[in-house]
Amino acid sequence: MHAEKLLTERDHVLVAFDGPVAELRATTPLAERLRTMLGEAPLPRKVARTDDPFVVLAYAATIGPATEQAVYAQFCRLEAEAVAAAPLAPGVGKAFTHLAAAGTHITVIGSLAASAIRTFLVMHGLDAPVRHLAGRTGPDQASLPPAPDLITAAIHAQAVPAQSCLFVGSTNDDVTAARTAGLDAIRYHRPVVSPDADVPAEQNRSWFEALETGPVAARPPRF
Repeated sequence: MHAEKLLTERDHVLVAFDGPVAELRATTPLAERLRTMLGEAPLPRKVARTDDPFVVLAYAATIGPATEQAVYAQFCRLEAEAVAAAPLAPGVGKAFTHLAAAGTHITVIGSLAASAIRTFLVMHGLDAPVRHLAGRTGPDQASLPPAPDLITAAIHAQAVPAQSCLFVGSTNDDVTAARTAGLDAIRYHRPVVSPDADVPAEQNRSWFEALETGPVAARPPRF
């Protein structure tokens, strides 16, 4: 089945933020920038060498709540900078408008701070077709994909059954989270940029063309 038809036949479509909506680019490792806030005392080897900002955040919490809050606030600021500089996925604006016009409810889900995701959607005019969003609300990594928490929370907030939803994601963690939550999932593959530089990416291809047409079967719901 064509991806466009597959999505418009569902009442609700949940879309991962990173990949299908925003093309986040690699920046200076956030963990490295956060470590500068931990003072000059020697750090544990794991913290000193990690590229995972959540490891740094967890260590900051052991120093004290004030340090944890300061480091997390900086993490959110750096994250917001990266999101603000990210371009839209090719064709996503037209695709979302089309889905909304067909009566499909769209929810955007991401591991980033909810405020950063909301700002990006508003900046690019996607806040109208997107009915709901679910993002990180604190420094705890346990609720982020591959855990299904964000997805189950979004479903519960709208009081919809998992069977009426379809998830679109580009990473293994996102797809795993959706399947664990009981949703069918299809994978988004970032399209190769056309060599025709005179044609804007948004007009050069359909967002639906970047989706696999065969859904990934869902696991039994956990709620």
